[in-house]
Amino acid sequence: MTYISAPLPDLSLLWGQDARETTAIHDRFAPVFEQIRRQALYAELNRELPFDQISLLKDSGFTALRVPVAHGGLGASLEDLFSLITALATADSNVAQVLRANFGFVEHLLSEPAGPYRPKWLDRLGAGQTAGAAAAEGPASKRDLFSTTLSRTDGQWVINGSKFFTTGSLYADWLTVTGTTEDGQTVKTLAARNDPGLEIVDDWDGIGQRLTASGTAHFRNVHTEEDDLRYGNTAFPHSQAFFQLYHLATVAGIARAAATDVADAVRRRKRTFSHGNADLPAEDPQILEVVGHVFSGAYIAGAAVERAARAIQAVADSPAPELDLTVARAELEVWQVQDRILPLVLEATTALFDALSGGATLRVAGLDRHWRNVRTLGNHNPRVYRTRVVGDYAVNGTLPPLQWRVGVA
Repeated sequence: MTYISAPLPDLSLLWGQDARETTAIHDRFAPVFEQIRRQALYAELNRELPFDQISLLKDSGFTALRVPVAHGGLGASLEDLFSLITALATADSNVAQVLRANFGFVEHLLSEPAGPYRPKWLDRLGAGQTAGAAAAEGPASKRDLFSTTLSRTDGQWVINGSKFFTTGSLYADWLTVTGTTEDGQTVKTLAARNDPGLEIVDDWDGIGQRLTASGTAHFRNVHTEEDDLRYGNTAFPHSQAFFQLYHLATVAGIARAAATDVADAVRRRKRTFSHGNADLPAEDPQILEVVGHVFSGAYIAGAAVERAARAIQAVADSPAPELDLTVARAELEVWQVQDRILPLVLEATTALFDALSGGATLRVAGLDRHWRNVRTLGNHNPRVYRTRVVGDYAVNGTLPPLQWRVGVA
C-alpha cells in the first residue's frame, strides 16, 4: 500500500472515559506497554517468543499487580487489573494471555486461609516470580479424572503425566499443576519450571494467539512439596467469572488494536478507486463509516468489560453471608458480556478490511491476526453454554452451576 503522513488524533477519546486510565498506576505502565506494542507485529510475523516482554513486565512490577504491598506487590484492585489487561492486550494480546494463569494464582492465594502456604507464595510472586498453567489435558482425557498423577516415591511427592493448553508455562518460574492422587483425589500443587523432569514443548498450533506457548508439558517424576498440595476443589469463589473476564478483557484490547490499525492505515493511504467518493480514502465518507463501525465495537467491548469488572470486584469485597449471591451475579454479568462481545468483535475485525484494499490482506500487514486471535480466545469455554445459563436463570431462576470440568464422559 502507498501511504502519506498525517497527524495522529488522540484515539483515547473514542474508548470512553475510564477513570482508571488516568490514574498513576496506568501512567506507570504506559511506557512499558508502548515498548511491547512496538515489538508486537514483528514478533507475530517472525514468530519471536516474548521472553523479553515478559521479563520487562516482571521488572516493572506488573506481574505482582494484585499481590499485597506487604508482600512486595502493588495491591491493585480487580478493576485496575482488568483495565490494565485491556491496555496490555491492546499492545500485544499474546503477552496479555501469557499472564492469565499467574494472575489467577494470585487470586487463589488471596482467598487462601492464613498459614505458611499463602505468604510463602505471595512473597515469591511479589519478588517477580510468575506462575503458568498446567491443568488441562489432551482430547482423550477423562472429564472426572486427571491422567496426570501425584504419588509418593522414596518419601517425596512426584508428578507424572502430560498436560496441554499450558499457557504461559514456557515463560514462567512455576507451573500450577492439577492431577489425581493414587487414591483418586483431585489435587493442585506447584512445580518448578527448571525441574530436570519437566519438559515444555512449544507445539501450540492454533490459528491465533500463536506466541502464548499454549502447548504440551511432560512431567517425569517432577518434584513437588507436600506442603503445597491442595486437595479437592481449590477454586476461589470468583474463579469462573475471573478467568472468563480475563479472556474478554484481552478481546477488548484486540478490538482497540484493530481499530487503531485500520484508522492508521486509512489515514496514511494515498491510493483510491475511480468509483470511490473522494480523492483520498481519509476523505471518503463510506470508508470513514467503516472505521467508525470498528471503533464502536471496540468502545462497547471495553465498556462491557469495565462494567463486569465491578461485579467481580464486589465478590472480592463481599462479606461471607452474601457471597453466593454475589458470585452468581458476577457470573451472570460476565456470561452476558461473553455472549455479545465475541460476535461483535469478530464482526469488527472482519469489517475493517472493507476500509482498505487488497494490500490489507498481505501477511506483512498483520491485520488478519486480530480476527484469528479473537476467534481463538472465543473458543475457550464456549459461549453457547454460558448463554444458556443466562436464559435458564431468566426463565426458571436457576443459579449458575458450580465449577465445571471438560473431558470425555
